[in-house]
Amino acid sequence: MTHSFSSPFVIKAPQSTFSYPILISSPHSGMQYDHQLLSSCRLSLDELRKSEDSYVHQLLEQSPYHGVTFLQACLPRIFCDLNREAWELDPDIFKEPLPDWCNTTSPQVKRGMGTIHKISSSGKQIHKYYLSFPKIKQRIETYWFSYHQQIQSFIQTNYEQYGGCILLDIHSMPSMPKRSPYYTDIVLGDGFSQTCSPFLINNSQKFFAKKGLKVSKNIPYAGGYITRHYGNPRQNIHVMQIEMNKSLYMNEDNFEQHEGFATLQSILVEYIQWVCLQSSNILKSTS
Repeated sequence: MTHSFSSPFVIKAPQSTFSYPILISSPHSGMQYDHQLLSSCRLSLDELRKSEDSYVHQLLEQSPYHGVTFLQACLPRIFCDLNREAWELDPDIFKEPLPDWCNTTSPQVKRGMGTIHKISSSGKQIHKYYLSFPKIKQRIETYWFSYHQQIQSFIQTNYEQYGGCILLDIHSMPSMPKRSPYYTDIVLGDGFSQTCSPFLINNSQKFFAKKGLKVSKNIPYAGGYITRHYGNPRQNIHVMQIEMNKSLYMNEDNFEQHEGFATLQSILVEYIQWVCLQSSNILKSTS
C-alpha cells in the first residue's frame, strides 16, 4: 500500500513583472495526512497536527505576486521532516538494525524528532508498530530528496544568473506565556552569524520590531538543517530561518485562525517587499 499525496511539494514561480533571486521555503506546513499514515499512528489527527507549522503556507501564499519563488511541502512533517539531514534516524523505532551510515546520535534524533519523528511535539509516541528501514529508505529517497533538489536547483540557477541568492526558511513555533522572560513573537536564525549577512538579519529584526513584534535572534532557534546546510554568505548564498509564534495568528487548541492572521499576513507581504527592494544590498554585503 502506498501513500497518496497529490504532490510532495508545490513550487510557485514569481507571478510579477520582476523576479528576484529569493526563495521562500516552508518545509513543515504540509497538511496531507492520508489514511495509511493515520492508521499507522497511535495518536489522533489533532495531536499529530501539533507538530506541523499550521497555515504558514497560507500566510505566505502571496509571495509569488511580489517576484519571489515559493516552495511548500505538502506532506506532513511527522511523515518526513525535510528540515533534517536525510538519514537522521532513531534506531529504537525500526525493526531491523540501521546501516552504519545513518546518523543515529544527532541531538534531533535524541529528542525523538529526526527525519522520521518518534514522538509528537507534546512528547507522545507516534507509531503503533516498528518501522521497516527499506520502506523508510524509499520514502526518504522519494520525498526528502525531491524537496531538496528544488532548493539546490534554485541556488545553482540564481548563482549563475545573479551571482548569489537569498533563502528564507519559514516556520511557526508553539507559544509561551507572555509573562515568560523568554517570550518572543519572531525568532530569526542565522546559525549565530554563520548563514547570512548581518545586513539581512539585523535589518529584518528592525523591520519586525517596528511592527510592534518582539524579536530575538538565534535563541531558542538558530536555524535547522536547511539554514545551516545551504547558508554560505562568503559564496553570496544568504539563508535565514524565521520562526513565528503560532498565537499571533491561530488558536493552538482548535487550529482555528483568528483575527491576527490577516494582520500577520499583511506584515509578511510588506516584509517580502522589503527583502526584494533590499536584495541587491544583501547580495553585495559580506559576512
